[in-house]
Amino acid sequence: MLQLVQSDLELVVKSGFLYLPLLYDPDIAREIQYKPPPGGSTERLIEVAGKHFIKSVSIQSILTNMEEIDNDYYGQLQRECLRKFPMSPTLEGISTDSKLMTLLLKVMPYFVRKNKGFARKRLHDEELLDFLGDRIDIPQSFREQADKYLDSKPLLQRLNDLERLEQKVEALHDGLISVEILGRWLHKSLEVQIVDKEIARLKKRLRDRELLTEAQRNHFCTLMYIAEKGALEIDGFGFYRLGSGDDYLVYKRTGEYILKDYYARSYLFPDCRVGVPTMRPFKPMVLEPYKHPFLQGYTSRQEICMKEFKPPDEFTADNIIRLLEEGINALLYGYDARRRNGYHSLDPTRHYIKTIEFEDYRINSDELHEV
Repeated sequence: MLQLVQSDLELVVKSGFLYLPLLYDPDIAREIQYKPPPGGSTERLIEVAGKHFIKSVSIQSILTNMEEIDNDYYGQLQRECLRKFPMSPTLEGISTDSKLMTLLLKVMPYFVRKNKGFARKRLHDEELLDFLGDRIDIPQSFREQADKYLDSKPLLQRLNDLERLEQKVEALHDGLISVEILGRWLHKSLEVQIVDKEIARLKKRLRDRELLTEAQRNHFCTLMYIAEKGALEIDGFGFYRLGSGDDYLVYKRTGEYILKDYYARSYLFPDCRVGVPTMRPFKPMVLEPYKHPFLQGYTSRQEICMKEFKPPDEFTADNIIRLLEEGINALLYGYDARRRNGYHSLDPTRHYIKTIEFEDYRINSDELHEV
């Protein structure tokens, strides 16, 4: 964070705040000479060793918010601090704030229901995990592996090792301080903060494990298996991992559907998967090679043409649900036979330009009755 500031610059620490040097010009001279009304504070401007400094930011706020201020620096420091105590990628995938858990517990229940018909209701977390456990064939060897993860001994060992690393950092004294010394102090304080947070997290996990029921152990096994595989499909809704991180392609199958052309002739389109990535750009696409008036070519992972579509800026369960629905609705209901909107027309127009053709999808009236 302080690398961009010249190393020979001096700052001032006072009462837990950093004061930055005040460049001197006529406007600032008048500001310094300004005397506040009775009861007003002069703490925002101070003079040390003949130089003027202005109050800027709380030192504690830098420590508390460093992860947001400089996420890359904080992440690198966190990895360095905890590199001797690596977390299993599988366990990271089933942490409460992972994208996988958002897909499983917030997006999937919208599309997958335990009961069919008018009595369908959205599943709660425990019901969903029971439902998934019944639908997934988890090998016994994997269940034994999950039991090992739930064994508290490795967790206790990790906790004991971290507690031996605990160190205290002496508070900064008021007065002048160089950027270099401040940077080293912040680095060391952040290391202590990271270790303290990890210790608190491990203690909570140990408490949680002591209270686990048999059903919760089964839920953990189910989540761990899905995280390990990185893919799942239930009742036409699914996802699969992209790379080795926590990003996925989420999809919902359309099933077969019928579109009509200008002459009211019917075309039977095959099932396809409408998908959305969990990272930018958040745009609906068809995952397999597919042809449709709203797809420009006949290849895989084509973005669906949608008029006035504005992709969201962030990953949330609501945004993923909305994007999947908008993509599916565009394919099933967006084509206007009168206007022949889209990249292609179902039926050849009078001024015919060779493009994607749909004759092989057209069905006669007898076939239509069977569908």
